[in-house]
Amino acid sequence: MPYIDVPDARLRYDVSGDGPLLVFVHGAGANSTVFFQQVAHFSKSYRVLCMDMRGFGGSACNADTFHQRFFPDDLARILDVEATEPVAAVCQSMGAWAGLPLAVREPERFRALVLSGSPTPAYGPHHAALTNVSNTFKRAGAGEKVDPTQLGFSERFVRERSDLIALYQMLARQNQKVDTSHITDPELRLLPEHFEGYAVPTLVMGGLQNKLLGGETHKIAASFIPGSEVYTFEDSGHSSYFEEPDHYNRVVEQFLRKHGHLPANTEENSAC
Repeated sequence: MPYIDVPDARLRYDVSGDGPLLVFVHGAGANSTVFFQQVAHFSKSYRVLCMDMRGFGGSACNADTFHQRFFPDDLARILDVEATEPVAAVCQSMGAWAGLPLAVREPERFRALVLSGSPTPAYGPHHAALTNVSNTFKRAGAGEKVDPTQLGFSERFVRERSDLIALYQMLARQNQKVDTSHITDPELRLLPEHFEGYAVPTLVMGGLQNKLLGGETHKIAASFIPGSEVYTFEDSGHSSYFEEPDHYNRVVEQFLRKHGHLPANTEENSAC
């Protein structure tokens, strides 16, 4: 697996498939392997990169200095190595603290951005949910038994897919014990003035059955990101990519195509 060294951390990522680069950035509950259902689908027509954020999976870091302020630069350093043209990125939950600030700061790196199951760093009243999110994942990371519905999974999924719940929990146990509560720090907020001139095509998605954040949080977050589009998964919760991958993959693929991030083998690209 490729690794790159950055200040206070070594970052691991995985790449598979061929075509335009499509990046997946995970949240606080698991690590890059959680996107196995997206990799299986998108690597047929895209070059798929899944990164472990510092402190998660195979990316070791100095836990004493862990902070989400480093996330945008971590993503940028990987793109410096792997991207030769604008990319599309899909950021789940805490992963939005990597993708959105970088898109605001360096929009030329992106052709499209998808934010999923996340309050996003775009600051507003919906950020009140962040304290609950941080506390819940902190308890789970410390080994405390937490009801999966409190982690945002829908009741139906918990009832029917105990196997995938067990897999998710196993992935979470691979992570370092880092303090994710810094995510509420004011320095991380993106305010209206930061979005002046923002034009990166952005889709904000969320699940209606999300008890961790609330089923409407993604809609409120989108209202603070100029020009963003919204999609709601009515039957899943915080991790729609994990609960209903076929539906999720289809929505993402349609958004990418709409904004010109096309697989290399499409007729549209052949005509260009």
